[in-house]
Amino acid sequence: MKTPDMNFGKILAVGFMLIGFAFSSSSWAAEDIKTLVQSRLSQDGQVLDLSRVVIGTQGAKELAKMEQLSSVTTLLLQGNKIKYKGVKALAQSPHLANLQHLDLWGNLIGDQGLKALSESPHLKNLESLKIWKNEIADEAFGFVADSNNFLKLKTLLMNDNLITPEGVMALSEVKTMPELVTLNLFRNEIGDGGAVAFANSKNFPNLESLYLGQNNISDRGANALIDSEFFPALKTLDLAMNPISQKFRIKALKYSKEKAVQIIVR
Repeated sequence: MKTPDMNFGKILAVGFMLIGFAFSSSSWAAEDIKTLVQSRLSQDGQVLDLSRVVIGTQGAKELAKMEQLSSVTTLLLQGNKIKYKGVKALAQSPHLANLQHLDLWGNLIGDQGLKALSESPHLKNLESLKIWKNEIADEAFGFVADSNNFLKLKTLLMNDNLITPEGVMALSEVKTMPELVTLNLFRNEIGDGGAVAFANSKNFPNLESLYLGQNNISDRGANALIDSEFFPALKTLDLAMNPISQKFRIKALKYSKEKAVQIIVR
């Protein structure tokens, strides 16, 4: 029978391990990852939260080998610095075939990281993908367009990246995300060209929430979005911190009342 002191000792040991590796992630071994997973895996085995533990690329490679991931449906890897090669290892893991929700905030995966996810033979059940703040640019959307891994995707967070009008023009032509409900492109640089291209896209009929704040969109792009006939399910359009005029703000307020769509222009 375990005493309270023994349990406390185990918790303390895991805590010191996490603190140590937060400063140096170059030597993660299989046993280290195993101990980490045991301490961070939910009781039902479905949620693994490794947020802000700097496991690095090598840690991600060791994680990809673990059979314990087979029951995981939600994997949270915020700020782990796993980079492209770490994402590639995870994308090739057969143990992630049941994964539905993946959060990769701040891992510097770049366009090649999204390519790895797009080409994975196992990630067919993704419903939410959070890849914000990852230095992703325009090339990534070509990989998405050629992939069938996002057919069930409902939430895509790509805010705080390097996406330009050309990238959103490519996104507007993507036909492999028909179920998308929420799209966040906050703090990119899509401009009016990207906004107009997306406004003319017929490929997102289920979109309910669109976040385009701080994207250097002026009245031309903003008008194209609220005048579009291709988003029948839209409930929220966030255009905060864009250079739009008072005239458009008045139009947005009227549109919100008539269409029951929340237009955010603060």
